[in-house]
Amino acid sequence: MIDKPHGKVEELIDKLYQFCGRMSKQAKEPKSQKWIKSTVAAASVIIATFVIVGYVTPETVTVTVDTSREEIKTTYETTARTVESFIEEHEIDYIDGVDELNVELEDKIKDNMKIYVTKAFDIKVIADGETTELTTLPITAGEVLVQLGIEVGKNDIVEPAEETALASGDKVVVKRVTFGKDSEKETVEYEVVYEEDPSMQIGMMEISQEGRDGRLKHIYKVKYIDGKEVSRERVDTKTLKQVKDKIYSYGTAITSGAPDSYEKVYSGVRAVSYYMDGNPNGAYGLPCTYGTCAVDPKLIPLGSLLYIEGYGYAVANDVGTSIKGKVVDVYMEKYEQCLIWGARSVKVYVIDEA
Repeated sequence: MIDKPHGKVEELIDKLYQFCGRMSKQAKEPKSQKWIKSTVAAASVIIATFVIVGYVTPETVTVTVDTSREEIKTTYETTARTVESFIEEHEIDYIDGVDELNVELEDKIKDNMKIYVTKAFDIKVIADGETTELTTLPITAGEVLVQLGIEVGKNDIVEPAEETALASGDKVVVKRVTFGKDSEKETVEYEVVYEEDPSMQIGMMEISQEGRDGRLKHIYKVKYIDGKEVSRERVDTKTLKQVKDKIYSYGTAITSGAPDSYEKVYSGVRAVSYYMDGNPNGAYGLPCTYGTCAVDPKLIPLGSLLYIEGYGYAVANDVGTSIKGKVVDVYMEKYEQCLIWGARSVKVYVIDEA
């Protein structure tokens, strides 16, 4: 776009002729008047030519508008004489007193002139539960906090980081980080422990120590952001009550001997140890625990009281498809006892036949 002279040439020429007229009236001799008129006319033509050329020849001006999100560059051809008139005539996106220019408004327009307009922009700052909206020129997150008088503690979090240059529509958030302590109690359940007792007959088991739950107190370092817990770290643990495991002692001793009285005895009986979880009931109806055994009911009736050499007293409580004739299965309280006993040849004394 090229600006028009707006009649300034005509105005200058008119003023020039008015000046010449005054000069002519002051001159007394006709010859002098003629010379003055000729001189003035020639000068008028020369001056008018320079004025017209000066006003009509456009200047090239490049304007860069920085919106903080992008730079918009536009090239103009103008006959405006000052930066202020150039901005007005070309409706450049600039607000005086708000935006920033790299030149002064009263500066003269020059050919190939470069004008930079830095636009102010809107941002939000959120801190301590309050939101502040402001218009600013380019600034970092840290600088705007200083400008608003918002202090940042050494543990506080600023998003984006304080050195970040802000742009239009950005939001600066200050998160207050605090730390505290908390505690909680925990119950530690006792465990069941089995221990061998070589002084106790194999197959027997008894409680040698009752169990007791323990009690712990855990101390935590708690991190809060704006009053809300975000993490906790255990820093200490105190024992309020010591846990005591429940201990079962089970026998591993294999003894020999015979009862004082019995109804009959079977020699060379194959005694095989066995163990089952859950203590299910046998065919006779008693739970399969230490002191019970499985027999061939054709040889030994269910419910009979027996004494098994090396094992002790047992009730004939169960049967099995593989138990035929002189075979008994003796129940053990622990699988480890089965490993010790294995299978062996023993005497079985029938104390009381059912």
